[in-house]
Order: sequence, then C-alpha cells, then structure tokens
Amino acid sequence: MKKKLLFVIDSLSMGGAEKSLVSLLNLLDFTKYEVDLLFFKQGCDLEKFIPESVNILPIPDYFSFLSGVKFSNGKNLRFIVRRILTSLNLRVNKIKSNSLNSEQVVFRSIKKHLKPIEQEYDVAIAYSQGMPTYFVANKVIASKKFAWINNDYINTTFNKKIDNESYKSIDKIIAVSEYIKKSVAQISTDYKNKVDIIFDIIDPKVIYQKAKEKKVFDDYTNKVKILTVGRLVPEKSYDLAIKVAKLLKNNGYNFKWFVVGEGSERSKLQDLINQYGLSDYFILLGKKINPYVYMGNCDIYVQTSIREGFGLTVCEAKILKKPIVCTNFSTAKEIIRNNVDGLIVENTVESIYNGITKYIDDTKFKQKILFELENEKPYSSVDQIEKFYKLVENG
Repeated sequence: MKKKLLFVIDSLSMGGAEKSLVSLLNLLDFTKYEVDLLFFKQGCDLEKFIPESVNILPIPDYFSFLSGVKFSNGKNLRFIVRRILTSLNLRVNKIKSNSLNSEQVVFRSIKKHLKPIEQEYDVAIAYSQGMPTYFVANKVIASKKFAWINNDYINTTFNKKIDNESYKSIDKIIAVSEYIKKSVAQISTDYKNKVDIIFDIIDPKVIYQKAKEKKVFDDYTNKVKILTVGRLVPEKSYDLAIKVAKLLKNNGYNFKWFVVGEGSERSKLQDLINQYGLSDYFILLGKKINPYVYMGNCDIYVQTSIREGFGLTVCEAKILKKPIVCTNFSTAKEIIRNNVDGLIVENTVESIYNGITKYIDDTKFKQKILFELENEKPYSSVDQIEKFYKLVENG
C-alpha cells in the first residue's frame, strides 16, 4: 500500500526552496508514494514542472479570497473583516519594540479561519519555515510531521518562543546545510534531538541541459558580463552591488552587470541605478523561467547576500564552471574553497569590487580558478532523495 505524503509550501515562485521542492518531486518514486501538494498562492512559474502524479489540493478559502475569489456573502464578510484586522495587527506590530515576524502575526490573526485538512497522512511536510510550518503543525493530521528550514533561521525575525508552539508538534526538523543544523540545534535540546540534514536537491544534468537551450549576451562580446541571480529583497544586498558597479564604471571597466530576479526592492534599486547613471551598466532583467542560459553565458557570477539558507545559485554557477565572487554568508565555505575554486569576500563595496577586478585584471588567477573548476567533480545532491526515503520510512 502506498504511503500518503503531503507537501506544503507558500507558492512555487522562482526561489531556492521552490526549485528544491520541484526537483525532489520529480525524483520521487510514485509507485511507493501517493503525493498531495498544497500551496497558498497559485499561478506561479514553477507549477508547470510539477509531475502529473502529484495531486494539487485546493487553496484554503481565506487565501483564495485574498487572490480575488468571491464566496457567499456571510463568508466573504467574515474574510473582509479578518483581512482588515490582520492589516491593523501588522501595522501595530511594526511600531512595537519587540515586533514579530509578519508571518507570525498573520497566522495568529487568521488561524481560526483556516480549516484543517480532512485527509490523514502518513507524513506531512512543511517545505519552508513560517506559514507552511504553522499550517502543518496546527491544521494537518499525520503520523509524522517534518519541517524544512531553508534559511538562516537563527538570525531571522521569527520569535523562537512563539515558533516553538508549532515546532513541538514537528517530529523532524530538516536543515539544508551544516550551518543551519548547528544553529537550529542551539535553540533548545528538543530541537537538537530532532534536527537532521537534507541538502537542497540539485541535478547537474538538468542544469547543463537548460544552460544550452539558447544563447544570450551575444551583443556584448567585448564586455565583461557579470551576473547575479536572486530575488530583489534586502538580504541580497543589491544596493552594494550597484555601488560596486558605480566604482567599476568610474575606474574605466568595460562591463555589463545583469540581475535575474524580481521582488519588492525593484523600484528602489532602479532609482539607485538611475541616480548613479548606470542604466547601461546594471540591468534588472526580471524573473526568468530558465536563469541557466544567462548563467552559462556570463563571465563572472557574483552573489552579494547578507545571508543565505544554503546558496543554491552559487552551487549552480559552480556547476557551470563560472568564476564566482560571493560574500561571506554563513554557508559560503560549504560551497566555495576561497582562492581555490572561487572567491569569498566580505560584504562591503571595496571587498566585492576587489574580488571582481581580481578576475578581470589577473588572467593567471582566473585561469587557475577555471582549471580547478574544470577538474573537480560537479556538485550533485540527487543522492539526497535516498535520505528523504529513509526519513519517510523510518523517521
């Protein structure tokens, strides 16, 4: 008899956790598992890659209401009132000295309006922290419950005491890196005893294939093509990247810096680009279903993040044998050997600038890095599916 699994995630937008989940689903043995998938927002880019064997559950009514679905007058009115109260709670939270993470505020506000799932599962899996974890812990019946932590959780704004109310219902906490496992284990003995590691699943064969789908940047053969991939959010430090680009321009470097990704910071970043006169040098390309064609055709890959759960895009750039400059976020040393197969720099304009210009100015150094990348075994984590099976079967 097949085991019944439920995966819960916010959405399948373009992001590290989302790509990792899609990769896991595409590796699953559906002769052994019956799989349901729940997310709170539909219509996102990665949904087209969900295997046909996965059953997508209806979005909970309240989240459907937020996306524009109308219900009966009574339910609609209750949801309108709840949305107004949630908005007020979020505003009050912002001015508190001990403010909570916004997802904690939202879940507290809407918890009573989220109906539990009637189906019972062998294993229910929250594939990210926040709302998916709260939902699995409080609104799902399952023999075992797992919760993925795929960001630098210890340094987030989540109130750990409040989160513990949900995590105490979780049987296994899955960290996506050694650093996250160690940091989560420090929260409490209870966490330490149930945290395990499953790395984000990356299949080099898929990345190689997608990188060859088309050519890009053909109009810029005489320029150094710099690329960054990631959501336009504060923790990616794109303001620093733009300031580095200004310094590169002022010092006469012939380059184009492209950013693949979308997010809440776009207008702020575009204003900064315009302010520095960089509209021809620093280009926000928006989100792309296939970022690998850009990655495969760039000259230098740069990641300026303050923090990363693991650093999936850095791994992907490394698979494609790209000279990498990444800031010293918590898991950087798990991916890059500094001055051997890439550069790890400090999160400052000067340090990022020096890393980029070292590749441009020092041809021997760049060739040494490329030689190392060509001769080392490509990063692959497809074997992590076996860890997942073991966890599902044995806990």
